[in-house]
Amino acid sequence: MNQQIYQWRGTNSLGLPQRGEIEAQSLEHAISILAARGIAGPILNEPTSRLPWLALPTSAPKLTAPELAYFSRQLAALLAADISVTDALATLGESDRTKIRMVMTALIQEINGGESLSQAMASQPQVFDTFYLTLIRAGEAAANLPVVLTRLAAEIERKTQLNRNVRQALLQPMLILLTAIIAVTFLLVFVMPQFGALYAQQGQAMPQITRWVLGASETLAQGGSHFALMAVFVIGLLAGSKYLGGQTRLSLHGFLLSLPLFGRWSRYTNTAALCHTLATTLTAGIPLTHAIPYAAQTCRNEVFRQATQQLTGQVESGDRLWAAMSEAACFPPAMVRLVRLGEETGRLEALLTQAGLQCEDGLAQLQSNLLPMIEPALMLLMGCVVGGIILAMYLPIFSMGDLFLP
Repeated sequence: MNQQIYQWRGTNSLGLPQRGEIEAQSLEHAISILAARGIAGPILNEPTSRLPWLALPTSAPKLTAPELAYFSRQLAALLAADISVTDALATLGESDRTKIRMVMTALIQEINGGESLSQAMASQPQVFDTFYLTLIRAGEAAANLPVVLTRLAAEIERKTQLNRNVRQALLQPMLILLTAIIAVTFLLVFVMPQFGALYAQQGQAMPQITRWVLGASETLAQGGSHFALMAVFVIGLLAGSKYLGGQTRLSLHGFLLSLPLFGRWSRYTNTAALCHTLATTLTAGIPLTHAIPYAAQTCRNEVFRQATQQLTGQVESGDRLWAAMSEAACFPPAMVRLVRLGEETGRLEALLTQAGLQCEDGLAQLQSNLLPMIEPALMLLMGCVVGGIILAMYLPIFSMGDLFLP
C-alpha cells in the first residue's frame, strides 16, 4: 500500500515549534502518530504518495558531539562579528565536513522561507535536541545568541571530555580484569581436568589445594552455561539499566551509589553535569524552574534524576534551591553550600559553575589516586590466582617423584 507523505507543523510539550514530514496511510493515521509523539495542534498539508522502498531521507544527518560543538563555536564567532545568520550559515556550509554542509543547507532553506534560527533548527530534531533549541530560543529573545552558542559549545565539549576521561579511566582496569577471567576460565575448564584425570589414574592422595582447584574446575565445567548466563545477565543489567522499570532502576542506582569507590565516582559525575547544565541554562536567561528539568535530564543516575526533578516543585512552592537540595541526601554538602552562597549573593550561575569545576577536580583526583592502585592490585590478584592454579596443577608431581619413572 502506498504511503502518504504529510508536511506538518506543531508544538511539542514544551511549546517549542516543530515541523517535518511524516509517512502515514491517512490523515487520521498521521494525526495519531503525531499525538503519540507529543505534538500539539498539528497542521498538515496535502499529502503526496511515495512507495516505502523508494523513500529518500528528507532531513540532515545527525551530528556527533564534536561536530555540534564545532558548529556552535564557529557560528558564535561569525555572529559576534556582526555577520547575518544566513551569511554565517552559508559560510559554514562551505566546510569540508559533509554532514555540516547538509545541515547548513537545510537550515538556510528554512530561514529563507521566513523561519527564525530556532524554528529552522526545530525542523531537524535529530541534530538539535530540546535542550539546545531552548537555549537558542532564549538567546534569540535576549539578543545574545553568540554568548549562548559559545556556552553551548563549551558545555558540549565539557561533556564529551568528561565522558572520554571516564571511559579511558575504566578501560585498562576492565581489560586487565577481562584477561584474568579468560585466563582463569581457560585453566579451570581445559587444563585442570587433564591433570585431574592423570592424577586419578595414579590413585594417590592429592594436596588440599589441588582438590580445591579440581572441585572448582568440576563446578565450572558442569555449570558453565549457568555462570555464563549469570555473567551476561549482570552485564546486561548494568549496561541496559536505562531500560529497566522505574523502581528496579532506582534500587540498582541507589546500590551503585552506596559502593565505596564507584559511589563517589558516580556522585562526582552526576553533580558536575547538574551544576554545569544549570549554570548554562540560567546564563541564557531561562528561569530556574524551567532550567531544573533540563539539568535532571543530564543525570545518568536515577537517584540524582528523581531528586533533581523534585526540586522544581519545591522551588515553585517558595523554597530556596539550596534548602530543597539539602533535604535530598544525594547532593554533596559542598555543592549545597556554594548554591546557598550563590543565591544569597545573586551570583548563582558563577557559583554553580564553580561547584561543577570542584566536582570535576574531585573526579580527576579520585582517578589519579585510584588508578595507580587499582591496576597493580588487579595484576597482583591475577598473578595470585593464576599462580595458585598452576601450583595446584604441579604440586602433586613434586610429591610423587617417581610418577613418570618406568
